[in-house]
Amino acid sequence: MNIPPYLKLSYWFNPNPAPLMPWADRFLPILFSVFLFVGIIIRLVTLRQGLEKMTKRALIRAGNSLIVYGLFGLVLYLLTFERVTVLSARVGYLIWVALFAWSVWKIVKYVRVDIPAVEKRREERARLEKWMPKRK
Repeated sequence: MNIPPYLKLSYWFNPNPAPLMPWADRFLPILFSVFLFVGIIIRLVTLRQGLEKMTKRALIRAGNSLIVYGLFGLVLYLLTFERVTVLSARVGYLIWVALFAWSVWKIVKYVRVDIPAVEKRREERARLEKWMPKRK
C-alpha cells in the first residue's frame, strides 16, 4: 500500500525539503503578492470612502488580514526559495493556511453574526428610546 507523500509527517517536517514544483514556484509568489496588493487597495478604499462604521471595520479587518498574510507568505516563500534549513519546512505553509482560514472565519463571523446583532440592538434601543422622556 503506497501512502501519498503529503500524508507522511516526514514530508511536512523535513528540515531540508526538496524544492517546490515548478508550478508552485511560480504560483505562490504571485498569490502572496496579490494578497498584499489587494489588502493595500482595500485599506486605501476604506480611508477615502464614507462607509458605515461597521462595514468600514469589516473592510479594515479584511485588508489587514490580506496584508499580514501576504507579507507572511512572501517571507515564507523567500525562506523556501533560499532553502533556509528548518525555516523552509513545508509545515510553514500548513500553518499559513490554518491561520488564514481562521482569520477568514473571524471576518465572516463578524459580518454574518456580529453586525446584524449590533443593528438589531440599535433598532431595539431606538424603539424603546422614543418612549423615554427627553431632556429639555
